[in-house]
Amino acid sequence: MIELTPLARPYAKALFASAVETSNLDGMANELKIMAIASKSKEVINTIENPVLSRQEVVDILVKLFDGNITDISKKLLSILAENKRLNLLHPIYSMYQELLEKHKDQNSIEVFVATDPSDDAKESIEAKLRNSYGNDANIYFSKDPKMMGGLSIKVGDETLDLSIRGKVNKLVNQLNF
Repeated sequence: MIELTPLARPYAKALFASAVETSNLDGMANELKIMAIASKSKEVINTIENPVLSRQEVVDILVKLFDGNITDISKKLLSILAENKRLNLLHPIYSMYQELLEKHKDQNSIEVFVATDPSDDAKESIEAKLRNSYGNDANIYFSKDPKMMGGLSIKVGDETLDLSIRGKVNKLVNQLNF
């Protein structure tokens, strides 16, 4: 699978520069989030990959889908991405933009991987401990990964703390194979 981050970086940087210029950092982040989430749905993927539709028709469909939720800058982004056959970059662009925004605001981004959705109490407890360690303005995201079997894995920047059952089993296998 091709790593999409290098392809998404110039788009994210351009959007970020535009958002700084217009003082719309959080607004652009919200628009990108909406488009990124939608780009993962089967219906949007099928529309983007439909060989019968022209690039302009795909853009028109997407703009109509997001109507009222995105600005002209985001509409222009959709048009440029469609023109360059890069609509599959919406999610990586959002991720890269989020990194730029957090760096700009001096925030930490923390991703917590769990096997199943934690209860509200457990989620609040995890968030409280992470905010205590990394600051109250840390952005904490929960992602579901059933392959973990149980436990959790915490990723902050390029560091990962693996407290999952899968991680413990892998560690045990590595020790046995020395």
